[in-house]
Amino acid sequence: MTSSVRWGIPDAVWAFVGGLAGAILAAVPFSRHDISAETATFLAATFIGQYGATVLVLVLISHRKGLGTLAADFGLRIRLSDAWMLGGGLVLGGALGLFLAPLSSLAGGKEQAVVQQLNNSSGPKLVVLAIGAGAIAPIVEELLFRGLLLRALLRRVQAPAAVAISATAFGLVHVLLDPSIGSVVALPGLTAVGMVSGVLAVRSGDLSRSIFLHAGFNALAILQVVVS
Repeated sequence: MTSSVRWGIPDAVWAFVGGLAGAILAAVPFSRHDISAETATFLAATFIGQYGATVLVLVLISHRKGLGTLAADFGLRIRLSDAWMLGGGLVLGGALGLFLAPLSSLAGGKEQAVVQQLNNSSGPKLVVLAIGAGAIAPIVEELLFRGLLLRALLRRVQAPAAVAISATAFGLVHVLLDPSIGSVVALPGLTAVGMVSGVLAVRSGDLSRSIFLHAGFNALAILQVVVS
């Protein structure tokens, strides 16, 4: 990073808030009185609004306070040579699932809302969820948590602390967005994924491997629905 870079931790908060606002504004025209019966259109609008707004805020931050590109500022790179990390994400997800199984059992088998939606979806709705959770979310969330937030923390604390803080924030945000027992049960696993992704981002200097790892981790839930 050069001295011209002025973005920091507060900008990560602004990007997160911008994503929430985008999701709400995009979903309102498509929402129904019975939100429990969310349609594929409603979910698509929410994904586009949330992740589109988050990326837009990150682009504005980069242009106004940084080097001008998401690659230069936040390490956005996707190399096909790193696609093997999809398998790493699947294995990590499976291992964490086994590790957390006793805790999940104590909680009555409750799952995150997005996992419940996947299990109860089919057709267009399942396609939207698969694309949103399996492809778009890993890119945008890695940009925010391992791109902006982690790099901002690395300017203030040592790498182990920066990785731990960004991973904890990653896990807690999921609980904030879905304050259910299922999310609380998933918190240790989400934090662990954030830790591994953070280590990959620090060691490689970009987000390519962490994006593929994240995508593989999310894909496990999607595959379980498809093959069941």
